[in-house]
Amino acid sequence: MEEFKLSDDVIEQIKDFNYNELTDEQRFLIDKLILNEELKERYKDNGLCKDCKQPKITSNWCQCKFQQNFKNWTSGNNEVDKFIQKTQLKATEFREILEWIEYDRFENVEYLAKGGFGTIYKAIWKDGCIENWDSENNQWKRIKTWVSHKNFPVALKCLHNSQNITSEFLRERLEPVKLNRLINRLKRLTG
Repeated sequence: MEEFKLSDDVIEQIKDFNYNELTDEQRFLIDKLILNEELKERYKDNGLCKDCKQPKITSNWCQCKFQQNFKNWTSGNNEVDKFIQKTQLKATEFREILEWIEYDRFENVEYLAKGGFGTIYKAIWKDGCIENWDSENNQWKRIKTWVSHKNFPVALKCLHNSQNITSEFLRERLEPVKLNRLINRLKRLTG
């Protein structure tokens, strides 16, 4: 997957535009300057990131926020790390974000079931999931409660023989669509 970026010359010409209130002349200039359609739409919808100067993924965050944090965590497995990082860079909403979460960030861990690939538990995630970027505090804003819960319930899956996980295994079993289905099942289990 090739990554397209705006050149410094293009950024210099559009950096002071208010993407929410573009004039006809500015729109025309953007159409001429930004040739990649995805970047053009991202700019028109979300503006430029203040840090990396590229069009933001959503109005609430830019993928550079994830990239800046890659050095601050590891699962201990390079394949798992790369999979999580790739998923974070492709996410367009908070439901698509995967994070490596240390076990001590969970409480009230309870056994639910055992399956072919692992054991499933339910727990409360103390921090909650990423919602958007808080520019004032320069950190992720997190959702700490979920629907009718005062806490953030999650499903934990402890994989058997996880030291030999491959990227193929991860793609097949942990893609965000499947994770969303698991989250919906957990919501039914926890009420």
